[in-house]
Amino acid sequence: MVQRIPGEPPPVIKTYAVAYPIFEKYVSLNNCSQEIIVQDNCPGIYCLYVFTPQTYCLWSLGHSENAIFSTKITKGTYVIPLNKGNYVVVINHFLGKDSNINVNVAPRSFCSFIMSNRLASPRGIVSYGIYDYAGELQNYCIRTNSILGYFNISCFEPKGCLASLQLNAVLLINGGNDYEYFLQNIIKFENCFHWFYLEDNIWNFSSYRANIYHVEGKGIINSYCNRTYYCYSPPCLYDIKYSLPLAGYLIINVTTVQGKGVYVTFGFSSIQNGQEILPPIFTYYDKVFISCPNVISACIVIKPNFTKSLNVFSAGLVFGSYEQLSTVSFNNLNSTLALLYCNQGWKPVPSFFSFCVNSLESACNLNFKAAKSKILVSTNVQCSNNVIELPHVNVPFTFVDYNNKPIYIEKPLNVSLPRTIYICKNEKQCLYKICLCINGIRQQINDGYIIYPRCYFISINITAFYNTYYFIRIFYPNGTFCSWFLSCSKICLPKIIQICKCIRYNLNQNSTIMATGPLNLTPIYELQYLVTINLPTNKTEEWVNNDTIIQIPKTIYINEGTRYYLISSNESYVLKPLNLTPIYELQYLVTINLPTNKTEEWVNNDTIIQIPKTIYINEGTRYYLISSNESYVLKPLNLTPIYELQYLVTINLPTNKTEEWVNNDTIIQIPKTIYINSTSRYYLNNTNTSFIIYRSMIIKPCYKLQYFVKLILPNGTIEEWLDSHSDLILPKIIQINDTRYILNEQNNIIEILGCRILCPKYDVYYLVKLILPNGTIEEWVKKDCVIILPQYIYISSYERYVLNSTQFVIVHSPLVIQPEYIKQYLININGVSYWYNQGAKLLIKIATTPFFIVKWVGSIKVTNGEIITINGPLDLKAEILINPLFEYLGIAGIIAIIVLAITNVIRHKSK
Repeated sequence: MVQRIPGEPPPVIKTYAVAYPIFEKYVSLNNCSQEIIVQDNCPGIYCLYVFTPQTYCLWSLGHSENAIFSTKITKGTYVIPLNKGNYVVVINHFLGKDSNINVNVAPRSFCSFIMSNRLASPRGIVSYGIYDYAGELQNYCIRTNSILGYFNISCFEPKGCLASLQLNAVLLINGGNDYEYFLQNIIKFENCFHWFYLEDNIWNFSSYRANIYHVEGKGIINSYCNRTYYCYSPPCLYDIKYSLPLAGYLIINVTTVQGKGVYVTFGFSSIQNGQEILPPIFTYYDKVFISCPNVISACIVIKPNFTKSLNVFSAGLVFGSYEQLSTVSFNNLNSTLALLYCNQGWKPVPSFFSFCVNSLESACNLNFKAAKSKILVSTNVQCSNNVIELPHVNVPFTFVDYNNKPIYIEKPLNVSLPRTIYICKNEKQCLYKICLCINGIRQQINDGYIIYPRCYFISINITAFYNTYYFIRIFYPNGTFCSWFLSCSKICLPKIIQICKCIRYNLNQNSTIMATGPLNLTPIYELQYLVTINLPTNKTEEWVNNDTIIQIPKTIYINEGTRYYLISSNESYVLKPLNLTPIYELQYLVTINLPTNKTEEWVNNDTIIQIPKTIYINEGTRYYLISSNESYVLKPLNLTPIYELQYLVTINLPTNKTEEWVNNDTIIQIPKTIYINSTSRYYLNNTNTSFIIYRSMIIKPCYKLQYFVKLILPNGTIEEWLDSHSDLILPKIIQINDTRYILNEQNNIIEILGCRILCPKYDVYYLVKLILPNGTIEEWVKKDCVIILPQYIYISSYERYVLNSTQFVIVHSPLVIQPEYIKQYLININGVSYWYNQGAKLLIKIATTPFFIVKWVGSIKVTNGEIITINGPLDLKAEILINPLFEYLGIAGIIAIIVLAITNVIRHKSK
C-alpha cells in the first residue's frame, strides 16, 4: 500500500498548470512547531496544492512540477503540518470569491490535525492516543510488542467488487539512532469471486521520503514513485475462498534481538468462514528481519505525536480501497471491529477515531456505532468523527468445542449435559464422564462446570462420554427378569436355579451373553433330581437329569486287594428323586509277583499256590528261584518269590572264545593288551575294559594288531607300538640350533606291515650369517659347500666397496662371516676417471710456464699443486689462463717501443 503522508508530498505528484482562475497565498513557517490552516467556506470539491516558491513559479508558467502537498477539499477546515520554510498555497477557485477562503499559520496542534476535515480516508477503528475524559481530551501512550485486529463481517458489497481490510501500526526502534517504520497487515478482497489473499508492507517513517533498507523476509523491496518499500504476498495457491459471515484476526508481532535487529511477524487467523466455526489457529505467513546492530528496544507505539516524517504514531483496523491513491464506496457493509494490544493478555485500546491518516487506500460512506458490547462499522449508521470511547468489547478469544459443536463464548458457559438420552423404547445413553481439554491438556470435570471467557487465545474441547444401555428380558423357568444392561457388557446367567432341596434347573448353554442390542432371551435349562446311592463303602448324592438311566458301579474297590462285587441290578430309571441301596459281595485279590510277569486273580481261601523253580526268558536269560516254591492262602496275599537273574555271556577274544552264565550286575574285566610275541600284540581299541552284565551278551571287543617299530633319527631314537597298515611319517626337516637335517629320501611315508628298525638318511645344513657393508644375509648352506664373496659392492655409480680378504669360504659348521671391505670413490680429473680408497691423498697439479696460470673448477675449490684427502666422489677440470702480470708487462713494452720510435723521429727532424 502507498501511504498518504501529511507533511510531505505524495510520491511524484505532477501538478499541471491550469487555465482557469486560482486562489494563491504565500505563507512562511518560522519553526517546526507551526502548521498551515486552510478554511474553505464554499460548497463544491476543489484541488488544494502546496508548492515551494521556486516550483510555484515554474508551475505558474505552465510547467509540470512536484507539489509538497496535494488533496481534494470541500467546505471545511484543513490542517497541513510542514517543516520550517516558505510555501505557496494554491486552490483552483473562481476569482472574486477569495473572501470564502482563509489561509493562516498557527501553532501546531496534534488534535487539530486529527480533527481536520477529510473527504475520504480509510474507515474503521483507529487509536491516536487521545481519550475523551468527561468532555476533555487527554493523552495516553501504549507500548506493546503485539497488536491485534478482530473483524466479523456479516455483509460485504463494495462497488467494483474490490476492497481491503488492513491492520496498521507504527514501529519505534530505539538504539544508537531511533528508527520509525509503518507496518501493514492487509486482507485484499475480490468479492465477485469471494476470494481474498494476504499482503504485508513496511515503509520507513524515519525521515522525509525515507527509503527502506536492511530488511530481509519472504518478500521483495519494491519501488513506488522513487520511494522503496518492503512488500510480500503469499502465492496464489494460498488464496482463501470465503463466505459470509467471515470472522478472524490480523496480528503483528515484534521481537527484539539485542544488538542485531528486530523481527516483525505478520499473521492471520480465520475463526468463522460461512457456517464453519474454526479454532483460533494463526498462520504466520511472513517473518521480516529489520537489521539494526545498535538496537536496545523496539515496540509498537500509539501516542498523540508525529514521527520524524510528520506522520502520526497510531494503530488501526480500517477498510480501504484495493489500490493506492483510490477510494472505494460500499453498497452495503456491516462489520464488527476491535483493536487490541498485548499487555498480560489482550486489551482493547481505550478510544478510537473512525478514520486513518497514515494510509492512502481510502473508503467512503462508512460510519461507526458503538453499541453496548461491540463496535459496528456499517453503511447504515451515522456518527461523528470525534473521539469515541470504546465500550466493554467482548472479543471471541475462548474457543469451545462443546461435544463436537464449536462455539466462541463471550460470557460464562455452564457445562450442563443431559444425563440420559433415550434412543428408542429399549435403548438409551447415560452420561458417565465429561473430559475438558485445554490447549492439549486433559482433565475430567463434573457436570455443572463453568467456563469463563479469557483475554487470551485458548482452545477448549468438551467431550461428553455416554454409555449405551439396552433393555433386556430374560425368561427363566421360574419367572421373568427385566433390566437395562451396558452395551457390550457380559450378562451372566445363573448356572443353577434351585426349586427345592431335591429339585433344580441346570443351565445347558453358555452362561455369558454379550449385550449388543435389545433382547428377549429364553435360556435353556434342564430339570434335575437329587439321587442318593447307599454303597457299602460310602453314600453318594448326585443331581441327575430327568428321564435319565443311572449306572450303579459293578465293582467297588476297598483297596488293591479287597473289593465288593454287585449281585443285584446295576441300572435305575430316574423320573423323580431316588434313594437306592444295591447288594454287594466282599472279595479279596491275590497278587503273585514273578520276575517275568505279575499275575493278579481272586483266589479262594485255604488254597496252596505253586511257584516255578526256573523261568527262562530266552536262550541267554533266565530266573533261578532261591526261596520256597509253595505258599498257603488264608487271606489276601501279595507274594514276591526270590529269584536271581542270570545271563548267558559269550566273550570273543582274538585268541579264544568263552561262554558262561553270569549273575545280573556282575562286572567282567576285558584285557587291555594281548601279546602274541615280543614284537607283535593286540591292543584294545577303546578305553572301556569293564562290562556290567544286565542282559545276555556276546562281548566282542575291538582289538588292533600292533608292531614294535624302532626309528633312529639324527636327534635321537624313538621306540613305539604302531598299528598294522598305519603310515609312519618321517620328519622332512630336523633343526638343532643352527644345524638343520633335511631328509634325503623322496618318500617320507612308510606303511607299517611288521616289526621294523628304521634309520633314514639326512643331509646336514648349517646357518651362515654373512655381514656385508650394504646389509646382512642369512641362509642355510649344505655342509662342505663353498661360499664365494662378492669382489665389489656398488653403492652407487660413484661409490663402491672392494674386498680386502679371501674370496672363498668352506662351510664345516654354523658361521658368522664378516669380510673386510675398503670404501672407494670415483675421481674424475680432466675427463679421466679413477677409483681411490677413502682417505687417500691426491696431488692436484698441472705443469705450465710462468706466462700462464691454472684454475681448477668442479665439485670442490682447489688450487694447482694442492694435496687433497679423498672423502667422496670428485669431478675436477683444469682451465689454463694467461698470467695477468705478463699481460700488463707486454702492453707496457709495446708502449715503450712506440715512444722510442716517436722520439727517434723527432730527433731526426731536429737535425
